[in-house]
Amino acid sequence: MDKVTVLIACGTNDLEIPCRLFEDFETGKQICDKIFSMEGEKIFKLSKSGDVVRYDKDLEDDDEDGVISKQLFTHFSYSCGSAYRFILKEVPFNTKFVGFDLD
Repeated sequence: MDKVTVLIACGTNDLEIPCRLFEDFETGKQICDKIFSMEGEKIFKLSKSGDVVRYDKDLEDDDEDGVISKQLFTHFSYSCGSAYRFILKEVPFNTKFVGFDLD
């Protein structure tokens, strides 16, 4: 089954937004480690579909001058909350892979 590697921004109210696509998992991890200036933490509770890496980085507090945000989003505003965690994982085509809850 074909898969794509995606970086998902997690925000307030369990909002999940895909923000970057990569040709493969290893390339994605190398790029994300550089963007976030940290090595992502491998997590296993979501690993049924393969490797999952988490980056805990609160962009509202930890992104002076929007340096990280400009690499992830076409535009952004953190007036009502921000992305605070990022998940890198492979997802199969034609499947759901993000949540949406604004309550």
